[in-house]
Amino acid sequence: MSEDKKVMNELKNDIYTQISSKYNKCLWPKSDCTNDCIKAHSIQNSQILDQLASNNHVVMPVARLNLDTGPEIEFKKVGRNKATTFTGLCSEHDRQLFRPIDVNKFDSSNEEQKFLIAYRSVLRELHTRIKAAIDLQTTYQKSVKLGKCDPNNRDISLFVTCRIVNAIDFCLYKKMYDNIYNSNSFTEVQHDYICIEKSCPLAVSSLFNPINSSAQNKRPEPKFIVLNVFPHNKNTIVLLSYLSHHQKELSSYANEIINANGDDRLYLLSKTILRYCENFVISPEQFESFSPPKVDAIKKFYGETAKRSDYDDDNENLMLF
Repeated sequence: MSEDKKVMNELKNDIYTQISSKYNKCLWPKSDCTNDCIKAHSIQNSQILDQLASNNHVVMPVARLNLDTGPEIEFKKVGRNKATTFTGLCSEHDRQLFRPIDVNKFDSSNEEQKFLIAYRSVLRELHTRIKAAIDLQTTYQKSVKLGKCDPNNRDISLFVTCRIVNAIDFCLYKKMYDNIYNSNSFTEVQHDYICIEKSCPLAVSSLFNPINSSAQNKRPEPKFIVLNVFPHNKNTIVLLSYLSHHQKELSSYANEIINANGDDRLYLLSKTILRYCENFVISPEQFESFSPPKVDAIKKFYGETAKRSDYDDDNENLMLF
């Protein structure tokens, strides 16, 4: 085996090892916590996944790393005890934080419950962004060390730096939620609540920034719509949440879904999920009812929008409901 091939194999093995490693850090908002983290669910296991699972499995998008052809996305069955989990909370603080929504039925008039549903999505997103930044930085440093990456290549170093800044920016965003939790000022997060009288075949816990900031001269404060979708009393619940001081800029994007009706609303919601969200699950029965052309359309739209969010395809096969 040539020396160059040995180096490449070493780099690939290091990348796979790094990607599969866990980032364990309890994101408890009141103080620094050094307890061991658990696999905390970002979508409730007992109340939500239980309604969607078949043989204790749900379907969700799973990224598979292929260093030769690039990342690949599969929609595959995942055990409900693993689905939507993140190692961002210890057992004590996961239980303490989310007890009001884990042991009580959802009440759309309860501001604390709605805040906690959104907060759980924010915590999971921060954990994901920090892990991605660590993986990229570690891989970059190893590539430079092995001579497979030019440290003077500004495009690559800028890309790595942007991922780190992305995680730092979101850490600051999460701190605003921390302050709200610590002060019990739950109404500082606004929610648009939709109850659709239709059984819900999926659940979502994610967030996105729909604002195109590329034309702005200065780096803007990140603004996110937190999207949660889940079954409740044989209905579909949609919760769109955002910080109060971001409402003016974000409400117009939420209104596209709010003001639509019937299948048009479900179609817009489906495309929003596929365009912006990666933390969602679908019931196996629902996914298995999709025709092969429908599955292909969903996978293509999901993959293309992951590369560029302005990609679009007006295709009825993108309906998830």
